[in-house]
Amino acid sequence: MGRNLSKLALASCIFAAVFVTSGGRVATDLVETTAGRVYASPDCASAWWEQGQGTAGLTIYALASHAESLNVYAGVWGDGLYRAVSGENSWWQTPSLGASIKISSLTIDPVSPNIVYAGTMGNGIFRSANGGDIWDATTGLEGKDVWSLAITSTAASIYAYAGAEEGEIYTSTNGIDWDLAGGTGIGTEKFYALTVDPQDSKTAYVGTKEKGVYRTTDGGLTWTLSGLDEKTVRALAIHPGDSEIIYAGTQSHGIRKSTDGGASWLSGRLDGRDVLAIAINPRNPEFIYAGTYGDGVWVSYNGGYSWHRMPGLTGGASYVYSLTLFTPGGEDDCQVLYAGTTDGVWARTVMPLYTSYLPLVHKGYPAGQ
Repeated sequence: MGRNLSKLALASCIFAAVFVTSGGRVATDLVETTAGRVYASPDCASAWWEQGQGTAGLTIYALASHAESLNVYAGVWGDGLYRAVSGENSWWQTPSLGASIKISSLTIDPVSPNIVYAGTMGNGIFRSANGGDIWDATTGLEGKDVWSLAITSTAASIYAYAGAEEGEIYTSTNGIDWDLAGGTGIGTEKFYALTVDPQDSKTAYVGTKEKGVYRTTDGGLTWTLSGLDEKTVRALAIHPGDSEIIYAGTQSHGIRKSTDGGASWLSGRLDGRDVLAIAINPRNPEFIYAGTYGDGVWVSYNGGYSWHRMPGLTGGASYVYSLTLFTPGGEDDCQVLYAGTTDGVWARTVMPLYTSYLPLVHKGYPAGQ
C-alpha cells in the first residue's frame, strides 16, 4: 500500500491513519514490521506514543525542527543537546555544546535551517552554523539565563529576540552580537515565551511570569500590555497565515486565543491546566497541539475551540515542556509530533487532515465568550 494513505482515508472515510514502529524509527507505511504492531484510530492519527531511544529519564525543556532540515533538536535540562535525524526517534548527544549545560530554549533560522540557536541557564546563547555539529558562544548575554528565543522571517534590521533574566529583552541584527533593547519596565522575573509576527519582524509578543502578554511594534524598544495581565504565560504561537490569530498557553488557566493581534483574548480552554507548549500544524493551522504539565498532550481540530487528550503519556511523560512537528522527507501527509517531557522525548505520527472530514467537529465559542 505504501504512502499517501490520507487520500484513501478521505475518499472512504475509514480509520486510515495507520502507522508502525520499528526499533527507534517512527515509520509511516501500512506494513507489518519486526515490531509486529499496526495501529489505527478514528482521529486519523496513531493512538500510541514511543519513547525516544537515548532520552529515558532526561528532562527535555526545548525542541526544534525545520521543514527543510533532516535534524530535530532536543535541549536537555542539565545534559546538553541531543539530535535525531530523518524522523527517527533515536537520539545522540552533541558533544561540542557541553554535556552538563542546561538548555532552556531552542530556535532555528526560518530561512537558513542549518543555523540553530540554543538559550541556556547561566551561559547565554550559543549558535551553530552547521546544523548542530559545532557551537560558538555569542556576545552580549554571557553568564545570563535565556528563557526564550525567536528568529524573524522577514528582511529587516531586527533578526532575533531573546528573553533573559531580570526581565530583559535583547535583540540582534546578526544572531552573533546581542544588545539590550527593553523589557525591564514590564517588571517580570522571566520571559518564558517569545513569538514574532511572520509578516513584520518589528512586531513580537512575549509571555511573562505573572504579567501576562506584552507586545512590541518597534523591534523591542518599547513594550505594551497586550492582555492576560497577572497571568503567567508559558507558551505563545502565531497562526502562520494570519498574524491576527495568536495562542497563549498559561499556567493554571489553559489556552487563550486572540483573533485581533492581541488586542483582546477569548475565554480559556483547558482551564485549570498548565499549558507549557503549543504547536500549530503549518499544513493545517486548524490543528493545534498543547503540551501540559501533568496531563500530557491535547489536540484541537478546529482552531482551539474544542480539545481532545491524546492518550498514552503517563507518569513522567505526562509532564510536557516542549513540542515540535517534523515532516519526514518524501511524505505528503504524514508527520511526526515530538513531545519533550520529564522522561525524555516521546513521538507519535499525526496527519494534517482537513477538519471538514472529521465528524462531530464544531467551531464556535458559546454565546458571550
